[in-house]
Amino acid sequence: MSDNAATIDNELADLYAQLDRERHRNAELERTVEGLTRSVNELQEYARDVSHDLKAPLAGICGYAQLLEHLDVGFPRPVEYDEFVAEINRCTDRMRRLIDDVLAYSTTRDARLRIATIDLNALVDDLTADATELLYPAPQVTREPLPAVQGDHGMVRRVLENLLGNAFKYVPAGETARVHVAGRVLDDRLVRIEVSDHGIGIPDGQHEAIFDELHRIHPDAYPGTGLGLPICRRIVQRLNGTIGADPQFRGGTRIWFTLPLAPVSAEQPADPASTHNLDLSRTPA
Repeated sequence: MSDNAATIDNELADLYAQLDRERHRNAELERTVEGLTRSVNELQEYARDVSHDLKAPLAGICGYAQLLEHLDVGFPRPVEYDEFVAEINRCTDRMRRLIDDVLAYSTTRDARLRIATIDLNALVDDLTADATELLYPAPQVTREPLPAVQGDHGMVRRVLENLLGNAFKYVPAGETARVHVAGRVLDDRLVRIEVSDHGIGIPDGQHEAIFDELHRIHPDAYPGTGLGLPICRRIVQRLNGTIGADPQFRGGTRIWFTLPLAPVSAEQPADPASTHNLDLSRTPA
């Protein structure tokens, strides 16, 4: 009996020692998590401060470039004068977009979510009207009736703004962009939204790579930062969805993503027409 009691005491002692070690490890992990959380918050705050500080000199450069456009330097102007001024403006605009995209990419993962029901029909109509006022020729956009989804309105707006902007941009020079937006409810209460265009398309083997940071397919022919689709991926993942490019789609590009279906009671009524056409050439300013 004494041997059994001693064995039990030893086992209990080992168990208590193991529990004590686990408590120490858990406490250490908690301290590590707290430290990482502080670091992330500090980096996000730093990114916001830096983005603000970088935009100030950019605004100055842009302002002086505009002054150069109206500066009396004699007639005729020096060779390539206007081209140099235009290049300054293009570079400052690209830097401004890069700052905005880096800030969005660094803060999207931990940004506060405001979940609500989103009417995709109204959102797509609003975005296409806003984004194409200055484009010529005006894009031809059609959409099907889209189910309502649950998500953060600002984040979903940014996803669709990026995807529609890419569809409008990546077309051969002088051609009219043709874009179609479709959506359907999947069996697992998710909505699959597809943005299809008939532009230059994605080269074979790069349908996954386009979602990598700073990956650009045509860096010399089309402006961009290479962060638009990675930002879309982060947003969609935060909203419990997935995103991808359809490698089977030919004659252009099809990007799809999923979002949770809105509660039935909150869904918006479907459009009476099977397809909603937006005549952007008549869109009011």
